[in-house]
Amino acid sequence: MSSMFAGRPIPTSGLHSLTGFSLKKLVSWGDSLKVDQPQLDAQHQAIFEIALEIVDLWHKRGDLDQLKAAADKLSKVLEAHFRFEEQELADLGYTKLAEHRAEHAAILAELRMIRDRLAKMAPGTVQTEPGFLVLSFVLGVTVGHLNHSDVDYCGLQRAAIDA
Repeated sequence: MSSMFAGRPIPTSGLHSLTGFSLKKLVSWGDSLKVDQPQLDAQHQAIFEIALEIVDLWHKRGDLDQLKAAADKLSKVLEAHFRFEEQELADLGYTKLAEHRAEHAAILAELRMIRDRLAKMAPGTVQTEPGFLVLSFVLGVTVGHLNHSDVDYCGLQRAAIDA
């Protein structure tokens, strides 16, 4: 007998609990994530949009080749964004730049491993494992890195703009 919450069965695993929700409801781009630098904000928003595209492919069990293409697109966008952001932070004299660069490098390394793993998979539809693999990464980038590490430099960014 399964437990119920709000008239629905309580999911028995984290995997199933994510499948019932839209990422748009869980994570949305908004003013709280902005760093008040138009180029960085536009880049961050683009990252969120790719994240939503990936989650949509997973939810709809889209084509695995589409997921691979979205992961490739995310890689290109993140690489360009990280280069731009690191230069901006260097220009600001951000004291945690080395730590931030290391975080960027770790993110890109993880994405390379995911893309390599996806490349080895046979064509077909996005099943639970590859979709969840990419979804977990995307949540780490959007909710984790952007919402934690990037928001950390907001004060410095705003002070530079006001100066």
